[in-house]
Parts: sequence; structure tokens; C-alpha cells
Amino acid sequence: MSQTTEKTILLPKTNWKKVLPYIRTAGETGAISHLDLGDDYLFWEELGVFSDSATGELSELGRAIFESLFIRCDGGEKELLKQMLLFYPPTIAIQQYLWGVANITVEQVLTVLKTTGFWFYDSREPLTHLLDFMNYAEIINYNKKTRIVRILISPDSPQTPRNIFIDPNRPFSNIMWIKKVLGECEGGIYWLDKHFQKEALEWLWAIADASKIKQIRIISLDLGEGNLNTTARKDLTRFKQEMANKNIDVSWATIDSKLVRDAHDRWIIDDVDYARNVPNVNAISSGQRSEINLTENYDEIKKAFDEYWNKSVEIV
Repeated sequence: MSQTTEKTILLPKTNWKKVLPYIRTAGETGAISHLDLGDDYLFWEELGVFSDSATGELSELGRAIFESLFIRCDGGEKELLKQMLLFYPPTIAIQQYLWGVANITVEQVLTVLKTTGFWFYDSREPLTHLLDFMNYAEIINYNKKTRIVRILISPDSPQTPRNIFIDPNRPFSNIMWIKKVLGECEGGIYWLDKHFQKEALEWLWAIADASKIKQIRIISLDLGEGNLNTTARKDLTRFKQEMANKNIDVSWATIDSKLVRDAHDRWIIDDVDYARNVPNVNAISSGQRSEINLTENYDEIKKAFDEYWNKSVEIV
């Protein structure tokens, strides 16, 4: 199965205030030319202010911002922009890496953006503009004189972020996030990880809610002592028995490496259009730098999983 080409996530190249006149024009006339904003149009489109059709039209949320700013003048645009920023991957990365850290420097924020693949600029201006925008939205406090940043909003929000960053400095939250991902599944949990380890059975046990989940299926390679030693098999038997008592059917199957050679990624998916690319179990438990990302390719991934499942042999 071929990998999906990922969209480049851009940072703002101008101060957010300079974009407000363009939002006003788009609201009053129906659209602007995306050339008016240059590269920044892509940032504001990705953020969700402009529709993703490249027509220069405001999205539904963009129109709400326009009306709040220029018609009602009620200040409601601040909360709308805050919510948009909270779902923006660079914001999520900064929150997850730096929440609870004291006396954060601008250099630390820059390092986070570089580490997570969001930095490819020669000038520092995009960083300054992003920090100014996040400061306005009260996601951070940014002191321009001291260049010290403080994160004001915890990443532990009710809804799991689209992008989750695994890091060796956060061993507790790494496990917390994978449990949250598993807990969002409905109907069934389908997990493809060629190097699946028994430690993940504990994560599944922690979120196994029989009112939401009826089936758990795992596909991996048989790595012998590497993942299916005597202890792992005993743990699987006990886990299956306990889940059966809750009317949750559990199956762990192995597949020949030649039959799954075309799969590069690892997936967690459910029965209702939820799919995430995930690191392998060992990477999560050991904190190897990696990402857990929501993907829009549910139908394609579920079809591939089912094909691999039909070629697998269940562990008994």
C-alpha cells in the first residue's frame, strides 16, 4: 500500500493583524484573490479561515470571525481563532513538548518546531508571528522584552489532538496519549503493528469498555522470543478470557512477512471511520521520537487491514 503524501504545514509570514483587512474584504465582497496574501493564504486556509477550495472564500468559521469583527464587534472572534489554533499541528507540538516547563525561551520553542518538522525557514519572523498570534489568543504568554514564553493551556484537552508527539522526556504522557487514542475507537479496535508487543495488552485492558467495543483484532509478525514468547502467550490467554467475560472478542493473528511487505505504516482503526498512523509499541513505550497522527484514509486502510487479516493465522 503506498504512503500518503503529507501536506506541508506552514507558519505565518506576516503579523496576524495585517490579515484582518483581507478577511473583511472577503466577507464584504465574497472572496479575495489568494495572491493578495501570498504564502500566508495557505497558512490561513490550513488554519480554517478560508475554504480549502482555493477560491478565496471564507469558510463557515471564517465568516463567523468576519461577522464578529466587523458587524457585531463583540470580541467573539478571539475564541474562534483560539480554537482554530488549538487544532493547528505546530500549536499542538508546542503545547505537548513545553506544557509545565518553566522559563521557556524562544530558542526552546524553535527547537520544538525543528524537532517536529515544522521549521524550514531562514528568517525568525514566522516564529515571532506565530508567538504573537498565540499570545493574542491566550494560548501562551509571550514577553517580547525577556523573550520568555509560558504555556497557558494544557494539551490534555477532552478531544485528542490530530497530531500527538512521542518524546523520551514524557514517558507518562506517551502512554496516556495512546490510551486516549484507543479509547476513542468504537465498535472494534483493529491494530496492525508488525512488531506488536504484549505490553500493549495492558493499554487495551485499560480502555476496554464493553458498551463501546465488541471486538479487538491485532495483526503482527511472529518474532518468536521477540514478541511471542511463553510469557506473552500466557498473558494473551488471560487477556482473552477476561475480555470474553465482558463480551469483547479478542484475536491476535500473525502474518508472513512476505504477505505484508507492502505495508510500511502501523495503524489503529475502528468500525466508524476512525484511523490513526501510530509508531510501533516499543517506540511508544520507550519514548522514541515519533508521531501519532489522525488520517483521512479510513476506507483504504480498513480495506487493507481486512485483506491482511484474511491472510493471517490466529494465535491459539
